[in-house]
Amino acid sequence: MDIKTAEKFMEKLVKAGIDYGFESCEASFSQNSSMSIDIHNGEVSSYENSATSGLSFRGLKNGQMGYCSTNILDEDSIDFLLKSAMENCEVLNDEDPQFIYCDENNKNLYFSQVTDAYAKNTYKSFSELGLKLEKAILALDDRIDAVDNLSITCSTGPFLIINSKGLHSYRDSDGMSLYAAARATDSDGSVKSGSHFWIGNDIDDFDMDKFLAKFKENLIGKMGAKSCKPGSYKTVLKSEAFQQFFMVFFSNFLATSMQRGLSLLAGKEGEKIASDILTVREEPMYEKALTKIPFDDEGVLTTNKAIIDKGVFATALYDLKSAYKAGKNSTGNGFKSGSTVSEAPTNLIVEPGNKTYEELLKDAGEGIILTDLSGLHAGVNPISGDFSLLCEGYLIENGKQGRPVEQITVAGNFFDAIKSIEAVGNDIINLPSGEGEFFTPSVLISSLAISGDDEE
Repeated sequence: MDIKTAEKFMEKLVKAGIDYGFESCEASFSQNSSMSIDIHNGEVSSYENSATSGLSFRGLKNGQMGYCSTNILDEDSIDFLLKSAMENCEVLNDEDPQFIYCDENNKNLYFSQVTDAYAKNTYKSFSELGLKLEKAILALDDRIDAVDNLSITCSTGPFLIINSKGLHSYRDSDGMSLYAAARATDSDGSVKSGSHFWIGNDIDDFDMDKFLAKFKENLIGKMGAKSCKPGSYKTVLKSEAFQQFFMVFFSNFLATSMQRGLSLLAGKEGEKIASDILTVREEPMYEKALTKIPFDDEGVLTTNKAIIDKGVFATALYDLKSAYKAGKNSTGNGFKSGSTVSEAPTNLIVEPGNKTYEELLKDAGEGIILTDLSGLHAGVNPISGDFSLLCEGYLIENGKQGRPVEQITVAGNFFDAIKSIEAVGNDIINLPSGEGEFFTPSVLISSLAISGDDEE
């Protein structure tokens, strides 16, 4: 269904919702067109080109918010949506106030960022790139046995919200991603695996030489890896690992988590919670971000803000509901999953330091580099901050990257770790996260407990 047809249907649905007896109501429509291919053994092993769409409705009655959704937009759907949402209202007993919102000064919100480059995403361009890349990966080293996974994906689509308060909100985006994983056999017969990814808006921006260099580091760099002695190590969390580490505990910074007793940061806004050199900002319209987000799914304009400002917990992220409970204003972080709204970050940036990655290693002297963390769900307690995670990386020997390590475990507490950050690098990478991306450099932590084999 095209967006204009959907818009007319939504306007009719919202009007019918008021006539049906809802005090206020809202309809949201999303559409996603995507294409993906997989490459295996010199062939395109799978190809998919699809388009999906769906509409969600929510209505407020007697303080309760009823929800319903469908992917069929016709006259029968209107009756179904209204009746189902009203039935929800009648059985719910949520004591918290619910909101359907419109800023009188910002009723018509529009932001389109679909690029002309998206038209380059064709079966031909993806298959040519994928087959060339698989061949190049296999040629990196004789020890590489196979490329087990090579996929290229793109997607685009609009998101439209119309409500009875007067809000008319539209935004769209596009993007593509590439992921490859391979395995190689070490001299002792052990099998190592490695992978790398790329995200962008234009297939012509893909730098194959840069990708291959990083891919080789991630796979061949593991050759000869073994465990290390247990102990407390000065630790460099490389960019990718720090992003994984920080985001698995990010729910602590959401207002709803605090209000439900699921965050130790409740009541600590304005207090010091981290090292003086750690600043984490949210910039929804960040210039370097692939996806920019000028307003959230509740019609609230987004703003730049520090979440951690030189170690001080500056603000939690609020949607309309959690902001009302806290006596604050929404921070523009209310985003929908289906019909329900919850807080989520947009583009997060860890303020870089002035040290290179190599200088972080020099500062550490002796220690360990962690490049990959696993068990991020089973091995963490997001409320207490405690973690025990399998990991891989390298020793730091005489201020330089030494031999690779594996079969080790890192354990500690998230809140203690961010207080123990000694230095922040300038080697920023970006990874998809939340509603946007996470831009982070590597960090040096004064001490983390590493469990490994006693034998060197």
